[in-house]
Amino acid sequence: MRFRSVYRACLVAALVVLALPTHADLSSKVRVLSNEEIAAATGRTATEWGDRWWKWAFDHPEVLGDTTGEFGSLGDVRGPVFFAEGSGGDPLQGNVDVPRGEYVLLPVATYVWTFFDPCAEVRCARQIINDNFIKGIRDVFVWIDGRPVGNLSSHLVKVDRYNPQVFLVDAGPIGEDGYGGILPALQGGYWLMLDSLPPGPHRVVFGATVPELDAITGAPTGGTLQLYSDLTLRPVACRQHRDCSK
Repeated sequence: MRFRSVYRACLVAALVVLALPTHADLSSKVRVLSNEEIAAATGRTATEWGDRWWKWAFDHPEVLGDTTGEFGSLGDVRGPVFFAEGSGGDPLQGNVDVPRGEYVLLPVATYVWTFFDPCAEVRCARQIINDNFIKGIRDVFVWIDGRPVGNLSSHLVKVDRYNPQVFLVDAGPIGEDGYGGILPALQGGYWLMLDSLPPGPHRVVFGATVPELDAITGAPTGGTLQLYSDLTLRPVACRQHRDCSK
């Protein structure tokens, strides 16, 4: 995959998920935060955390192609939120250690567009994300310890028409086509944030069927991507700056 295409990869997945064993002890249930709870607990919105996740992914492009969880430890960005990986083109399955007391951000089905010709301004970038990508998402799902997460539409991040949150990413060395350097970007899609994990491990399976977009123009190709992420999250020693009483 070309350098430019990697950074335009969708982090999504879609396969039929078989029912997983459930836990009888409700105290061990992993809780999904609402967007209001995310802002109250972390001081940032779900959109802002999505922006930060993509900035992190540009800094660590190896996470976009990981299929085994080999680079899962890079998600430890020193709190308060742990950045989980998602599939970057092939199914992802791996075990990931998460510091106790930290929230976990899941990139369920997301897309980023960096401003570059032929789309180098907000209007067309918003159209690519909201219309070309988000409107084409189908069959999105999240299962946590054998339980499906409902009301996933409440976790959908779109580019706001009147207040788009443009952020900057480091797209690496400038190539022959001129792509690279520090570029403005917009992103959107399905983001979930988990509350700090109770004693585990916890199996989190997520994905969706999404439209395939041309990496240069952002136009739909007519195809779809069906990707799949299966993560076993294991709480480990808590950091001193976190409240680990949960």
